[in-house]
Amino acid sequence: GIWKPQEIPNPEYFELDKPDSDPIAAIGIEIWTMQDGILFDNILIADDEKVATSILEKSWKPKYEVEKEKEKAEEAAAAAGDGLSEFQKKIFDVLYKLADIPFLEPYKTKIIDVIEKGEKQPNITIGILVSIVVVFVTVLFRILFGGKKPAAPVKPVAEVKKPKSTESEAAGSSGGKEDEKEEEEKDGAAAPRRRSRRET
Repeated sequence: GIWKPQEIPNPEYFELDKPDSDPIAAIGIEIWTMQDGILFDNILIADDEKVATSILEKSWKPKYEVEKEKEKAEEAAAAAGDGLSEFQKKIFDVLYKLADIPFLEPYKTKIIDVIEKGEKQPNITIGILVSIVVVFVTVLFRILFGGKKPAAPVKPVAEVKKPKSTESEAAGSSGGKEDEKEEEEKDGAAAPRRRSRRET
């Protein structure tokens, strides 16, 4: 048959027809849930329905309406954000396709790094677009107008020789020796010789 727990007499058991308890100062609510953000406020315990209805109209209902309006505004903002994210996804798809263009192969890793940074921080999408366009235009100009041009070879400058004066040519070899002696004397006069320790 159906199982029933065994009942034994309890001499201390009693029932209260009219409970006599202290006034309620606080309420504890224990909820086991997997969701967060559950809030309780405006808890009312009353035995008169008219009092409960008047408090509902004065305090709870205005607050509830404000919260509903705020929730609608947040949902509208989230919907607008989803539209923007769809637009950003399309832009990033186009950018990845641009990075696969063959003549951008040397810059592919840099371009993909910039695109990935833009995906992690969607608020800088415009900056990413501008930088990709700059790289693309730079590569295009380099292809069209070539890279660095080789420097023109430098021509050696020929030394200009001063013609000797006619007097020195006329003086001959003896004049040349005198000139050399004069130059040596000038050099000696210009820088005095330093004395060694033995000479002092």
